[in-house]
Amino acid sequence: MLHYYGSYDFVVCGGGTSGVTAAVASARTGAKTLLIERTGQLGGQMNFSGPPGFSYAYLFNALHEQVIAGFAAETHNRLLEMGHALPHTLTDWRGSYVFSYVDPDRWGLLIYQILTEEKAEMMLHSLITDVIKENNTLKGVVVEHPSGRSIVLAKVVIDCTGEREIGYQAGAPV
Repeated sequence: MLHYYGSYDFVVCGGGTSGVTAAVASARTGAKTLLIERTGQLGGQMNFSGPPGFSYAYLFNALHEQVIAGFAAETHNRLLEMGHALPHTLTDWRGSYVFSYVDPDRWGLLIYQILTEEKAEMMLHSLITDVIKENNTLKGVVVEHPSGRSIVLAKVVIDCTGEREIGYQAGAPV
């Protein structure tokens, strides 16, 4: 049976580093935001599949000037203040590549905290199985989750799946 889950301004599909950043940015505008992730944890390569701190690798240029800030800098600074990160390691022999070690488990917890602070909703352990289209307009997604199968409607659907799953299902060219 298909249930109506809700209607949102933004539905972000995929809770990796790009998805959580998109959801936080959306929620910070005051938009009603839902983040859908197929696993039970958020963060993607920052939290469970890549080297911890990889997303901070290019915050500085070869002159050791910080050239990228935003959400990446915010999360690193918050973890540093909490004692769950090391200061950026700037070396001349690596050029602009920086080692910025963080505790990946704490990074994941911080993401939950930030999304909660910003009042973004999260639907975890949830697989998007189809899209809802009206003519050529994407109107939402169909999600399989522990409570069943649901329709989620959205003004904007953002595909952060990493594999372009939503775009593929919607028939969008890439």
